[in-house]
Amino acid sequence: MTNRLYCSRLPAAVMLAALVLLAIDDVAAQDDSRPLVEGGITDKPFITGASRVGIGGYTEAHWRWEQVDGFTDELGFEMKRFNLFAYSPVSERVRVAGELEFEEGGEEIKVEAALVDFEISPALTFRGGIILSPLGRFNLAHDSPANDLTDRPLVSTQIIGVALSEAGMGFYGAFYPTEEARVTYEVYGVNGFHDGVIGGDGKGVRIPAGRGNWEDNNTRPSWTGRVAVSPRPTWEIGASLHTGPYNVYDVEGLEVDDKRNVTIVALDGDWSWRNFELLGEYATATVDVPASNPLLIENQAGFYAQTNAHFGRGWFPGLPNSVFSGIVRYGIVDFDADADGDDLRRWTLGINFRPEEDTVFKLDWQRSIERDSFESKVKFGALLFSVATYF
Repeated sequence: MTNRLYCSRLPAAVMLAALVLLAIDDVAAQDDSRPLVEGGITDKPFITGASRVGIGGYTEAHWRWEQVDGFTDELGFEMKRFNLFAYSPVSERVRVAGELEFEEGGEEIKVEAALVDFEISPALTFRGGIILSPLGRFNLAHDSPANDLTDRPLVSTQIIGVALSEAGMGFYGAFYPTEEARVTYEVYGVNGFHDGVIGGDGKGVRIPAGRGNWEDNNTRPSWTGRVAVSPRPTWEIGASLHTGPYNVYDVEGLEVDDKRNVTIVALDGDWSWRNFELLGEYATATVDVPASNPLLIENQAGFYAQTNAHFGRGWFPGLPNSVFSGIVRYGIVDFDADADGDDLRRWTLGINFRPEEDTVFKLDWQRSIERDSFESKVKFGALLFSVATYF
């Protein structure tokens, strides 16, 4: 009864919020050219606003040499990704955007995003479709040409599950407390994860194994959202949440299991000064697991911290927009935050060259240490070279 009453009041609450935001639109919103998320789904080089439909994308190729405890485990080339974007300003207030991803030479094809935006005001825009969940900034802006290292951060891939795409609907918008400061938000109801969270990977609880819940397995929504504060355009701090049930616990009114939630909280930051950038992300996850299986771990956590230094801008006369970057990243994921062991740590050093802003050649060196639940160590080393470009 309580759930039904809550659901019946939700549309009225949303409509009331929309009216309030419309009433304060002139005060809360300013004309700002900054995208909601730099490098996000509606901030791509091909989007110019001059045509009815824009088509673009990016491509990425790798060479990788990886050793495990001194023995070569992987050596070869890989056509990692070929992604296609589409964007259309249907009208002054309606926009459509999508992304189709081809991975591993076409072995995996998926719709990463397919969304419709209806702008009520700059402070309130409706979004529905297949969305990139606003769980950390990296999930919203993870394109290879925009990032300075070849591999994505461990916390992003192993806990958040980048790229995390979900079917859902909700709202986003921006407010401007001062001429320079900005506050943005996104909040959506989504299908959430399925029970692959605890049964989809032989290593135990692995949240990314529960992605792809396109037809909600438990007919109950999950909720996800992010609030980001940017006192100045050069830096931003964000906080995110994703929570909801992942298991089937009710079948036609009959309770067949306890309701089990997975909850992820993330913090992210991005700061730039002259030729330097500092960025990072932290995430902690709690998974309700069956008490009958003591091998399933409830709590996980991870973070990465990265610094970029840009130099050599315009060293080549024929490439006036070229620039070099040096990068250092440290990352860790702990799959059992309540005990020692069962974690993965990685240092990455990289240098890259951009002949143009949208094209990058990357050379990275990685050193990783993985520990199991008995604290036995396995050491990894890798040398990577990749090229990625928007088109």
